[in-house]
Amino acid sequence: MLGPLLMALPALAGGGPANVLVVYNADDADATDVALHYRDARSIPAGQLCPLTGIDPADDAISAEDYALLVLDPVEGCLEGLPQPDDVDYLVLVRGLPYRVDITGGYSVSLDMALQVYRASPVIGSGQLAGSRQANSSGTWYASIDNPVLIASVGYEEDFDLSNAYMGWYVAASAVSRMTRLPDTFSRADAGIASGYSFDGNLFVVGRLDGFDYEDARALVDRAVAADGSYPTGTLLCMESADGARGARDPECELTTRLLADAGFDAEWLSPHDSALSGRTLAAYYTGAASIRDAIAGNTYAPGAMVDNLTSYGAVPQNFRCSEGGETCPASESQTSIARWVRAGATGVHGTVAEPLNNVFPNASALLLYTFGYNMGESWLFSTRFLYWQSTWLGDPLTTPWATRPTVSVPEVEIPEGEPLIVEAAHPDGIAELRLYVDGVRVEVASGDRMEAALGRVEGEVLEVLAVAVAEDVPVAREGWPAGEVSPAPAVQGWTTATVTVGPPLPQDTGTLDDTGGGTPPPTKGCACGGAPGGGAWPALLPLLVLGLRRRARTPKQDRLRPEVE
Repeated sequence: MLGPLLMALPALAGGGPANVLVVYNADDADATDVALHYRDARSIPAGQLCPLTGIDPADDAISAEDYALLVLDPVEGCLEGLPQPDDVDYLVLVRGLPYRVDITGGYSVSLDMALQVYRASPVIGSGQLAGSRQANSSGTWYASIDNPVLIASVGYEEDFDLSNAYMGWYVAASAVSRMTRLPDTFSRADAGIASGYSFDGNLFVVGRLDGFDYEDARALVDRAVAADGSYPTGTLLCMESADGARGARDPECELTTRLLADAGFDAEWLSPHDSALSGRTLAAYYTGAASIRDAIAGNTYAPGAMVDNLTSYGAVPQNFRCSEGGETCPASESQTSIARWVRAGATGVHGTVAEPLNNVFPNASALLLYTFGYNMGESWLFSTRFLYWQSTWLGDPLTTPWATRPTVSVPEVEIPEGEPLIVEAAHPDGIAELRLYVDGVRVEVASGDRMEAALGRVEGEVLEVLAVAVAEDVPVAREGWPAGEVSPAPAVQGWTTATVTVGPPLPQDTGTLDDTGGGTPPPTKGCACGGAPGGGAWPALLPLLVLGLRRRARTPKQDRLRPEVE
C-alpha cells in the first residue's frame, strides 16, 4: 500500500549499493549468475538489476541502431522504473555484452563509453551524443569530447623530472598535488557542460565485470569486496614504458610515485622497462608496452590493485576470447590482453577496444585520488580527459581499498507496530548522514550516527531493509605534500541489510485503576477532604499520565512518513 507522501526526495550521490544499476545479458545464464553474485556481494537492491535480451553473448560489436534498441532504451526503462532513478550514478556491466558500438559512417566507440554519456545532448540544437560520429582529421578518427569532471587539464612544468613529446596530455597529478580541496564524490546530476554538450544527469561511472571467462568476472567481485578498507601493503608501481609513444604518461607517473613515496606510501618509479618483471607484490601497475605478456603472471596483486598499460589494443574483443576448449587464453591475441591481469589477480584494469591514440588514457592522478579514499571508478573518471571514445574499465567501480567504510547496524530484526526502526553507525571520522531504504524505496534520511525511522507499517509485514551511512569528510595532512593539508571529499559509504518483521503493537496502558484488592476506603476527613471529589486518586494516577504522555510523544507524526510499498 502507499502511505502518506512527502515532496520528492532529492537525488543522493555517492558510491554505494543504492547508487548502482547492474546491466547484464539475461539470455546468458552465466552472465545472470555473475550479476546475481555481484548483487549479493554489494547488497544491491533487487530492483536495480537491468536484464537485456536479444543480444548474442558471442557478439563482439553491435550497430548503433541495435545499441539504441537493445541497450540504451532498456537501460532507460530500468532507470525509470526505479523509485529513485536519479540516485544511480554507476553502471556495472557484466560479461556477455558486446565490447564495441559501430557508428554508422564513422568510427566505433566502446559500449562502456556509449552508455557512460547516456542521453547527453547538445546545449544548442537537437540530437544526442551517443550514436553520433566522432571527429576526423585527414582520415584519422580522434577523441574530441572533453570530460567535464576531469580534475585538471593544466600542470606545472617545474614539477616534472622527466620529459616526453606527448606529456602535455598527462599533467593532472601536478595540479592535484597543489590542491587544498579535492572534488566532491561523483554525482551525475551535477556533471556539467563540456564540448557543447550538457552532461547533467547524463554521465555515469562505468565498470565491467569481465575477463577470459565468467569465473574471472566473479573473481573481480570477490577481490573488490576484499579490498575495501584493506590499505594494501603492495607497491604502487609505475614502470618506464617500452617506447616513447607509449611513454606519454611516464613523466606524470614518475611524479605520482614521487609524491606518494614522499607521503610515506610504498611507491616506486621503475626504470628501465623490465619486460619480464616478476616476484613483486603490487598495489598498482602502470606502464606502456605492446608486448608485456611475460611481466604479468609472475607478480602478486594486492586486493584493490589498479592496472593500466598504455597501448592500443589491450581490450580489443578478441583479447577476451579463449580457445574452444579453454586451453589457450586468449586464442588469438593482439598486443597484450588486459584480461591477463584479471586472471593474474588484479582488481581493476583499464584498456581500449580499438585504436585510441596515445592521449586518451587515464592520468596517473587516478592513483593519488585512489589513495585519498575515492573509489576506483571515481578515480579513473576524474582522471580521464575525453569521453565517448574507446575505454573499458574492468572491475567493480565501488572498490575502495584506501578508506575505512562506516559500520552500520540495525539492532532489532522485529519492531512492534507503531514503533520506530533504529539504525546506528560508527566511523573514526564521524557519520555525516544515514539513509534508510525499505524494499528499495528510500524512506528516511538523517544527519548524525543514529536514526529512529517511523515506517508506518502494520503487524505482519516483512521488510527488506538497506541502511547506508556516509562518513564525514575530514582534512588530511600528507608529509611532503606540496599543498600541505588537503581536504578530500569521497563521502565514503558503509551499509548493512536486514530482514525486519513488524510485530504486534506494544500493550497500551488505559490509565484505569485496579481496585480489586478491596480494603478500607479512605476517611472522609483529613487531607483528602479539601480536594475535589475522588481527589485522593490523583497521586496514584500521576505516573500513568506521565507514561501516556511519553507514549504519545513517540507516536510518529504524519509528516515524518515516507512512501511505502507492499
